[in-house]
Amino acid sequence: MTPKVTVVVPTYNRANHVAECLDSVFKQKPGWCNVLVIDNLSDDGTSDLLKRRYGWRSDFKLLSPPERISIAEARNYGLREADGDIVAFIDDDCVACEGWLEKLVSRFSLDEKIGCVGGRIKPIFLDQPPKWLRRDVYGLLGLTNWGNSVKEIFFPIGGNMALRREAAMGVGGFQEKLGPRGVKLFGEEISISERLRGAGYRVVYEPEAVVLHKMWGERLSLRSVAERAYMISMGDYFIFGRSLGKTAVNLGILFGSSLGYTFYRQKNLVCHFFYALGYLIPALTGRDPVSVLEGLLSALTRLMRE
Repeated sequence: MTPKVTVVVPTYNRANHVAECLDSVFKQKPGWCNVLVIDNLSDDGTSDLLKRRYGWRSDFKLLSPPERISIAEARNYGLREADGDIVAFIDDDCVACEGWLEKLVSRFSLDEKIGCVGGRIKPIFLDQPPKWLRRDVYGLLGLTNWGNSVKEIFFPIGGNMALRREAAMGVGGFQEKLGPRGVKLFGEEISISERLRGAGYRVVYEPEAVVLHKMWGERLSLRSVAERAYMISMGDYFIFGRSLGKTAVNLGILFGSSLGYTFYRQKNLVCHFFYALGYLIPALTGRDPVSVLEGLLSALTRLMRE
């Protein structure tokens, strides 16, 4: 029997982008699925646009929290309100490719111990990408490509993933509080994947479940990617804490990227350098990593002007 599926789309102030995302979902959407949008109190007309465009549909629902919340909280909101056995997530700045939902969901029927499935996320560049942007930093932009075969993975990316709802709720959903209060961190996908594995479930990659992730000038700047790298690694620290193995790996990344930049002047290595610092600053110094970030970004700006 085909499981019932809810597609959850968290959104904030991306009216035109989320409409294109929803159009791509509804074009392929089978009858056993409905769509739930969590509008995080947008003030750009998102709610009105979506009501006009999709409000007539019986398989569409729009909800808003009483106050603005984090992406992890928005995903949990959708997880709680979903009525599907499987809950699929796609970000508002993504476009689903043909067959995305069917491929993403079909894995669950093959093994009841599959608790999470993640798909491939490819870039779609709305502006010309900078010359320094190489594939080795694509993961820092929320892009994923783990090859062309189905396999076990450490964690998926939230912009293209699905969860067995009962299993996800059973392990407490997404971890909402990572690190200092009010600071945007990444890593809730890692955390829920770890807890699902601990409960005996599998986390699987489905290469044919593909979405396109929009990339534009602002998020392609070196400063923006370096900051994101730092926050991703900082989230890793707040999930797993200090460990000798992770410290050693990040020290290797730190020295390797710094030496590489010294000799080759390749800006992509700066992003790896910031990634290492996001973990090492709290692990080795005990300092608040957020308080250090602005100084690091200012130093980066000065370095790039030289």
